[in-house]
Amino acid sequence: MSGSGDFTTREPLARFRVPESLDGERLDRALAAAVPGLSRGRARKLAEAGSVFVDRVRVRICSRAVRASQEIVCYELAPVVSETPAVVLETGDFIILDKPAGMPVEPTRSGVSGTVSGWLEKGIPGGGLITHRLDAATSGLLVVARHQKAQAVLNRMFGSHEIRRYYVGVVSPPPAWSLKTVEMPLDGRPAVTHARVLSRSPRAAALVLELETGRTRQIRRHLASEGSPVAGDTAGGGVKAARLLLHACWIRFEWEGRPVLAHAPVPAAWKPELDRFDVTVPPLERPDGSG
Repeated sequence: MSGSGDFTTREPLARFRVPESLDGERLDRALAAAVPGLSRGRARKLAEAGSVFVDRVRVRICSRAVRASQEIVCYELAPVVSETPAVVLETGDFIILDKPAGMPVEPTRSGVSGTVSGWLEKGIPGGGLITHRLDAATSGLLVVARHQKAQAVLNRMFGSHEIRRYYVGVVSPPPAWSLKTVEMPLDGRPAVTHARVLSRSPRAAALVLELETGRTRQIRRHLASEGSPVAGDTAGGGVKAARLLLHACWIRFEWEGRPVLAHAPVPAAWKPELDRFDVTVPPLERPDGSG
C-alpha cells in the first residue's frame, strides 16, 4: 500500500539521498546502511508500518529497489492508542465504529500502525474502506464501507449532505446564546454548523452540534470564531483539558430505503472534565424524533 506524505510538520528520524553506492539496493538494506544505529530489522519494521517514504510516496515493501539520488524519509512509529474502536453497527455494506480519542483515521507520517485503517486491516475480516474522517483527537462515530461500491455511494451521500452527524462538545467560556447557526465559509467553501446549549456554568457550556457541511475541523473553527472554543483545543484558543472534549454521538441516514441510526455515548473518561467545568451532558433526544 502506498500513499503520499505530508512533510510540512514533525521532524523525521532520517532524511537522505540515496548515494551511488546503494543504487539498486533493497529499501531495508539501504536504510540500515545510511542511517547510523538503525538495524536492518528496525528498518524493516518502519517500512512495513508505513513510516518510510521514497520521493514523498509511502513504500511498505522492504524488497523494493532504491535508486541513486532518490530521497528517503523515515519517521518513528507513532504511539499506539491503548483503546481500540468498538463496532456499533455492522451490515454487509458498511460498519459504524466508535473511534477512541487519539487514534488517527488514516495512515500518518508515522505509518498505519495505531490508526483506524491499520486496525481495520487486522481486526475486521476483509478490512474496510474509509468514507469520511474524524480528527485524531475527536472520538465517536465513523462510517466505514465494506466494499468499493458501498464506498462510492457513501462518499456521494456525505458529499451531498444526506448523512446527518451530531456531536457533543464542551466549550469555554460559555457562549451568550442558547441556540445558534454558525454560517462562516472555511477554506473558501460554505460551512454551516448548528449549535444548541445543553447545560452551562460560569466557566463552560455543553453543546449539541449538527454539521450541515463537513469542512476540516469545522466545529472547532466555527466555535473558536464565536469566542467559545472547544475545551482541549489549545491550538484554537481553547482552555487546557485532559483531552479534546468533542465527540461524534449520533449519525443518521437512509440505506436502500431503510433508516440507519447509530449512537455512541460520551466516553466515561469525560466525567472528571465535566465535573471540573461543572457542566452535564443529559441524555440526548434521538435525532429521528422517536424519543
